[in-house]
Amino acid sequence: MENKIASLHTDIDSVLNNYDFDFSQVEVTTLGNGHINNTYKLATPDFEFVLQQINHDIFPKTVELSCNAQKINLHLLAQKNRGNYPLRVPGQVLTKAGETCIKIGANYWRLMEFISGSYTLEEVESTEQAALVATAFAQFSCALSDFPVNDIAVIIEDFHDISFRMSQLKEAVDNNHQDRLADCQALVNFCFNQQDFINHVVDISKKLPLHVTHNDTKINNLLFTAGDKPCAVIDLDTCMPGLLMHDFGDMVRTCCSNLAEDDTSTEKMVLNLDIFTALIQNYQNTFGDKMTALEKESLIVGAKLLPFIIGTRFLTDHLNGDNYFQVSRENHNLDRAISQVQLYSLVCEAEPELVKLAQ
Repeated sequence: MENKIASLHTDIDSVLNNYDFDFSQVEVTTLGNGHINNTYKLATPDFEFVLQQINHDIFPKTVELSCNAQKINLHLLAQKNRGNYPLRVPGQVLTKAGETCIKIGANYWRLMEFISGSYTLEEVESTEQAALVATAFAQFSCALSDFPVNDIAVIIEDFHDISFRMSQLKEAVDNNHQDRLADCQALVNFCFNQQDFINHVVDISKKLPLHVTHNDTKINNLLFTAGDKPCAVIDLDTCMPGLLMHDFGDMVRTCCSNLAEDDTSTEKMVLNLDIFTALIQNYQNTFGDKMTALEKESLIVGAKLLPFIIGTRFLTDHLNGDNYFQVSRENHNLDRAISQVQLYSLVCEAEPELVKLAQ
């Protein structure tokens, strides 16, 4: 462990040599609880920064990822200067050579501004918080509505392509490398029996305009200041061309269930309609006329799609031997899959009421 810590500090020192700041008296502490990137807070007598080691296994397009973030930040700053974006924009700090990230050994690093006094929240606990989350992410996408979407790179191919995800599941079922199929055959059958829904997703997706979407719209990807007021959208790693229903669906997926994503007591799961109402009404109201009628209609589709698609991804990973998502117990990914598919089912059952709440 001591060798690992010493190696980490050596790497960090090598990284910081590429930036035009005095880091001779720097204090390094771990920041956040992310499962993909390693993130640290740097404090000197004069400055505070965020230093992040980007997971290049998950994000092989590492340079494109940081370049995307730079383009998005510059656009948001321009919008903010014109009075069109109320949130802060914590920017990336360029290296002495003007680069958005730096490679040391096999690892990629980037340095970002730290907003003093800011903090994150892990879960939505009230309709008021849900309204703030929906408003902040809508402000983010709305401010980017005139951004040329093809100017940013696709970081993860087919990320929300339901046909691709179902083909991955089929391949995992056909191979059954870990001999796990028998224990989850009913769940597999249920997923493949949703073909009418899958066809509807494919059809509507072709008709919707592309936006710059965040694609990870959890509450902990917002920074808050005193009084639990959102001040910034963070974690732009998965920002890429996408559909508004994807971002809205991920908010529903992460905010509207009373259970944690991997809770095994799925029979106790409840869909919080008050939270849903706060999400959809504030998301739509913030966009105003920048959201088309079909996009408004698609939000309910997204509310079903995101739990279903992440459920199939958890199930695929379970069948493949837990190679993608981190697990901490036996059948962890299967538990997650069961939970997400249950949430999908609850959203489907509530759809007639959800449509009324969206109007």
